[in-house]
Amino acid sequence: MVDLNILKMLFTSKRLPNTALFIIIIFSLSGCMPLIVGGTVGTAGYVAMRDKNIGESLNDTKIETTIQSRLYKTSPDFFSNVSVSSDNGCVLLTGIVEKEEWIAIAEKEAWNVRGVNVVDNNIISGKILGINTIMKDAAITSNARTCLLMNKNIRSVNYKIKTVGGIIYLRGAARTRAEIDSAINSVRRVRGVKKVVSYVNIMN
Repeated sequence: MVDLNILKMLFTSKRLPNTALFIIIIFSLSGCMPLIVGGTVGTAGYVAMRDKNIGESLNDTKIETTIQSRLYKTSPDFFSNVSVSSDNGCVLLTGIVEKEEWIAIAEKEAWNVRGVNVVDNNIISGKILGINTIMKDAAITSNARTCLLMNKNIRSVNYKIKTVGGIIYLRGAARTRAEIDSAINSVRRVRGVKKVVSYVNIMN
């Protein structure tokens, strides 16, 4: 938590612009603190580069849409409780479903889509998540993205984050093993995270 006295001091300070003050507060709340350089936010040499080309991105979008369409045909409830993410044809399935048999059905539907190379099935059966948990997961995902963005050792745009019940599923591509470890450590510090499951691969 941010010390209220510190916040009061920052807001009354004339040395920092309002934008910088706002950023300090936001990142303090998320657990990630950016590097402040000359009154502005810096990332010590961070360069935003996307190593996956447009064609690959469009193909992943098509894969995700096709799988979701197949799940909807099975059951609208099934569809609404399962999340699908594809990265270069590697599909991640997450969520909680009421019927255990739906877990195998979801994986089968994913494999039947053209372009799918790998299916990582993390769907579980049990009580459907309530709105409070869903909102907490959304906040965790947002804060985790912030942490990756402010980590000068990684290219945050190469990562995807999905949170289910406090468990973060991290996807993407890294340049080195050290970068993977850095990304995992960054999101692990976010408040509310119970576990980090990494599917990050090293680029060829």
